[in-house]
Amino acid sequence: MNFERLYKPELTRELNNSDTSVLFTSTRRQDAIRQAEDEFIDLTECLIRQSTVSCSCSVTEYALLTSTGGSTGFVRLAKQGVEYHLRSSGGTLRTVSGDQFPRRDIHWLNSHRPNWRESTNPVEFPSEYYVRGDGGSLLIGLTDPPDIGSSETGTLLVPYVSRSTAMTSTGDEPFAGRADLRMYHKALPHYAAYQLLPLIGDMQGANDQLQKFMGYVQRYLQDQRPKGGTHVTAARNYFRDARRRDGGDGDRFEDRFGTVV
Repeated sequence: MNFERLYKPELTRELNNSDTSVLFTSTRRQDAIRQAEDEFIDLTECLIRQSTVSCSCSVTEYALLTSTGGSTGFVRLAKQGVEYHLRSSGGTLRTVSGDQFPRRDIHWLNSHRPNWRESTNPVEFPSEYYVRGDGGSLLIGLTDPPDIGSSETGTLLVPYVSRSTAMTSTGDEPFAGRADLRMYHKALPHYAAYQLLPLIGDMQGANDQLQKFMGYVQRYLQDQRPKGGTHVTAARNYFRDARRRDGGDGDRFEDRFGTVV
């Protein structure tokens, strides 16, 4: 559906009111549809973009918003997590991500690694990252200073939830025109009606519309779940931690656990 259809006939049906000039004006209708789109993206993370943050040797903190479109596009980091990439001059790429590169908050680091800020030894692959605010800035940081040679390139691959470009023309489509998300366009008039019905005191109708909107949210989240069985993994990799304590020496690791990893 395009923008015009969403804020006119589709929203008219949910409001059960065709007014576009007195209370449910075209401007209010359009604003409500845009807010609905933002809310759906926020709740589902259906619109993810990826940005890169260039890293420098021994530098641990970088401005996150500067690299991800600033306040106009960035909502928050996506659940899939940040990756650290190290590319050699010959083009060979090595990465660390997932359980080997978890996100930590400052409170956790202060509690579990009280001297983490004192680290000055550059390492080939940082073990963790964090995000912190500083006034009007949002910073992403590495708990270990990266060791990046003069012929190497280190970057952070940052997936983030992004706002869609605001719909202004009648032919614009929600969700940046993504064809696979068209079935969820119908969610937007429900949330828009939830926003507008209180103007005529219809709180019950508004709550009903919110429930219909949330039904589409749950449908999307259900559709994104992996098909088939799942498995449980430990929150902490004790073998990896033991190997780090031994300085990464495979023989010492074998002496303690009987297995070389």
